[in-house]
Amino acid sequence: MQHLSVPSAETEKILQTLQSGGNLPESARVITNPDEPGHRLIPFIGILAGDLLEYQVHEIDTKPSPKSYRDHLQHILPVEIFESIDWPTRHEFIGDLILIKLDEMQRQYGTEIAQAFLHQHTRVRAVFEDRGVTGQFRVRDLFLLGVRNGENPTTHTFLTEGGHKIAVDPSKVYYSSRLSTEREGTLDCARRLSVELGRPLSICDPYAGVGPSIVPLLSEPDLVGELFVNDMNPATTDFLKMNIKHPNVTIECTDARQLKQRDELSESFDLLLMNIPHDTISHLPELLPLLRKGGIVRGWAVIENSDFESASNYLTQILGHNVNIEIRRSYSATANLCRFEAKKTD
Repeated sequence: MQHLSVPSAETEKILQTLQSGGNLPESARVITNPDEPGHRLIPFIGILAGDLLEYQVHEIDTKPSPKSYRDHLQHILPVEIFESIDWPTRHEFIGDLILIKLDEMQRQYGTEIAQAFLHQHTRVRAVFEDRGVTGQFRVRDLFLLGVRNGENPTTHTFLTEGGHKIAVDPSKVYYSSRLSTEREGTLDCARRLSVELGRPLSICDPYAGVGPSIVPLLSEPDLVGELFVNDMNPATTDFLKMNIKHPNVTIECTDARQLKQRDELSESFDLLLMNIPHDTISHLPELLPLLRKGGIVRGWAVIENSDFESASNYLTQILGHNVNIEIRRSYSATANLCRFEAKKTD
């Protein structure tokens, strides 16, 4: 759009002149002239006359930047299709991937949706439909919708969480960004315990996934002594080796409930992480023998509202003292994701 460059002191006068002559567009927005200090840029339409011809004219692109992928999508699809469908409003970034859930109607235009996302987010490499978690290890069923020209369509990616780079493949291993705040809390918990004990910690993460709970801990000097990480999904092993660099780390792939049978692991750890939300409470008695007296267990569990009191009583019974269960967020209409943190006193 064409703009007049006018001295700032004359802005109001020029606005009135343009308006009286029918040359001022609706919702006209005056902006600072970055190339001429003390001057403003005023948009105009039509043909100018009189004193207005004395001012310099600038051609400026004032089209608003697209606010979402839907702004691109409406230029890709015919208007009658675009206006007839409720398009997805949520999507998830994992590294340079976008994962999006589609219903049956939206799925017909998956390719166009991917194109729109790739236009909107220039750092995204590929867009996948997330068809939900599947199998014993709760990995994503991903279907490729679109990939940037010349890029690799693989689901293997690197993400940054809390300033730390983590390798992950959501089609092979479980990962949830929703627990990133909880992982920050784990770091605070470990710091406090290390100060209390006056030494680096021996830590066990028996449901480690790709190691997002451990990676932040390793950034702290002298916080981690010995480290034992495990996950039952064999695909996590390679990712744990990429993500966890520590001289005293043991990486295994086994059913965590069998670890109590290993004499060398009995009462060996200061901090035990229990992050298998649907089974944390039932698995906890099997893992507590790994924790030293005075050590801390920090766990997450999905608890039905109707079971909250019984879960609290059960944890109190297992640990020998009152355990506070904190609701972190809603999981479903009838359940919440909860967190507990407690010392082993016996």
